[in-house]
Amino acid sequence: MKKVICAVVALAALSGCTNSPAHRIAECQKNGGTKDDCVAAEWAYEKAHPLPKYDASNYDNAAALQAAFNASTARSKSTAQ
Repeated sequence: MKKVICAVVALAALSGCTNSPAHRIAECQKNGGTKDDCVAAEWAYEKAHPLPKYDASNYDNAAALQAAFNASTARSKSTAQ
């Protein structure tokens, strides 16, 4: 059970890191932009997009993981009684 919880936490952390401001700045610099230009572009992006992009797959995976966790918890409670 602890392994499942650790895996869920790790997946949540990794999914949050793929679209972070630091990641976008690094990608901009890899494409040849200067640090100042990339930071300015990120600032403009944050002003234009105050809320994070909606990605339905993140929520679907979380719902599936929660359902699996609830099912396994219910199963373990029913066998314990």
